[in-house]
This record gives sequence, structure tokens and C-alpha cells, in this order.
Amino acid sequence: MPSPLTALREATEPPEIAAAAVQVAASDQNSDHEKLLGLLNSRGFLYLLNTEREYDVSRPKQLRVAKVLRTLHDNPSPLGKATLSGLARGGDYVGENWLRQELLVRSLVDHRPPPPEVIQFWDQQSQVESENRHITIDVLCENGTDEAMELLESRLVDPAHEREYKIAWIRDCMLRYRNDTPLLKASERMLKGALDPDLKLILLEALCTYSAAWYPSCSKPKPPARLRASDESRVVLRRICRFAREKLPLTVPLEVAVRATETEIGGEDEEKPGE
Repeated sequence: MPSPLTALREATEPPEIAAAAVQVAASDQNSDHEKLLGLLNSRGFLYLLNTEREYDVSRPKQLRVAKVLRTLHDNPSPLGKATLSGLARGGDYVGENWLRQELLVRSLVDHRPPPPEVIQFWDQQSQVESENRHITIDVLCENGTDEAMELLESRLVDPAHEREYKIAWIRDCMLRYRNDTPLLKASERMLKGALDPDLKLILLEALCTYSAAWYPSCSKPKPPARLRASDESRVVLRRICRFAREKLPLTVPLEVAVRATETEIGGEDEEKPGE
């Protein structure tokens, strides 16, 4: 049986080329991944996998390159992540095609901690003009690292991003990960810092309560069970609730929700000296 690289060199039809590229993506050999990275950053190779029209009209997962990126993501060898990071540095793969960009945004989700080139790519993909802005915000929340949360925070306080988008991010992406300590710490910074005053209350709502009325015409995300929150997350959430009661202009329903959250998570504030 020929090696994956040999099969890739000998393949002539798009399905065969894609299948051989998937085999290379599953490899644990550095030479295989160096070759694959070069091919994926080659316009000629990309258009062997799919035609220009297919790149324009397909859904991202329908592209043949999607299986290659999925295999890189699932590869237990660190070389898989390294190849994905290499694509994030830029080149023909990223190019101007938002479908390939979306596939890469999603494939990088498990890079923890994300290296600088990944953060820079997510930064590019979460700009106002990006087709993948909402998807990138979702990936930042799922990634859940301090680095990802810093980028998320920068988007929420940036006046260039529309208010309605920020509300959607808070009540969808952020709500689904509201138990995560880095997200709670970023939320605490925003509540105490430069986030618009009305968005502070909307963020606090998303951390402390939930309403189906927020989603009149779309699917409704489910907040995680509060019982699953770690001890560290509970400490941060208690700080947030206390700050909100003391410093923010709460409506009566929101104050009730904040106090109910404090009761739900229980315990005393466990801040360490100097925090």
C-alpha cells in the first residue's frame, strides 16, 4: 500500500485527492504535515479539491477540505494542531474565502492556550466587516481561555460593533458558558469597567437569570446547571453579585435575580488577600 504522501501525489480526481489528504492529516510524521501545510496554502491544490464555483455556493462542511481540517483537529498528535496554527498565520488557504475561514475558525477551538497566531486570526475574523464574526465570538466562548476572553472583552467594549450584536453574544454565546471562570472574570472586569451601562445590566441578567422572552424568533440556548459551577467560579460570581447590589442601578426584578443567584451558589466570599 502506498504511503499517504505517495497516494496524494498519484491522486487525480477530487475525491481521491481529498481522501489522500485526509490520510496525511491523520499522520504523526512531521514531514507529512510540512507537506500538507504547503499544499493547503496552495491555490492550485485548493482548486483541485473544489471548483471556484463550489467555494462560492457550498456550505462550509460540504467542501472537501472540511474533512481534512476535521482530521487535523481530531489528530491526537500535536502536529495536527501545529498544522492548523500554521494555516492561521495566513496564506492562500485563508485568502478571501469566508467558507474556508469559517472552517479554520471552528477547527482552532481546542487550542488551549491559543498561540499568538491563533488569537490574531480570531481577531481578524471577529472584525465588524467579517462574515464569521458571530461564529468567532461563539468559538471564543467555547475556547474559554484567558486569551480568548480578553479578545471577547475587547469586542464587547468596542463601539464599532453594533449593540444588537453584543446583546446576541451575551444572551447566546456567553450565557451557554456562564459557569466558566475565565468568562466570569472577564464579565467582572466589564461590569466594573468600560462596558456601556445598559449592557452591564444585560450582561448581569445573563449571568444571574434566564428568560425565553429574549429569543422570540430563534432557537433558545440552554444555560448550564449552576450546580456544575466550580468553587472558583462561585467565588467570582459572588463578587459580581455583591458589586452589582452595591454599585449598579438594578431594577427590582434584577435585584431579586441577583439575590436568588447568591442563595443558589451559597457559601461566603472566599477571596484571598490581595485579590
